Amino acid sequence: MTSLLVKIVTLPIVLILAMYFLESVNYGSIWQPIMVAIVLTAIGIVMEYMLLKDEGSLWKSTILDFITSFIIIWGFSNIFAGAEVTFVGALLTSLVIGISEYLLHKHLISTRKAVKSPA
Repeated sequence: MTSLLVKIVTLPIVLILAMYFLESVNYGSIWQPIMVAIVLTAIGIVMEYMLLKDEGSLWKSTILDFITSFIIIWGFSNIFAGAEVTFVGALLTSLVIGISEYLLHKHLISTRKAVKSPA
């Protein structure tokens, strides 16, 4: 639940700020980065559930989040009419998301919220 709440707030903010402050990230409308954030949130939650288990999975999970964010931001954003996100824009935005994901994963592991209960 913590991860979902953080992602719901963080991802749209990062994408909207990138839209306004990076010349290489242009969305035609405000709903476009919000849609990208929804897709990133859904995929990110699934990936965390599958991959994030303990301290040993921290970097693997973070790197995969970075790569996934890059692919989704660069690919998915460019299918919207009036939107254009360059390779560099997607890379910079994914880097910021990757840093926030690292901090989130570190918190989830340290508070033992990443550990799954036995079935």
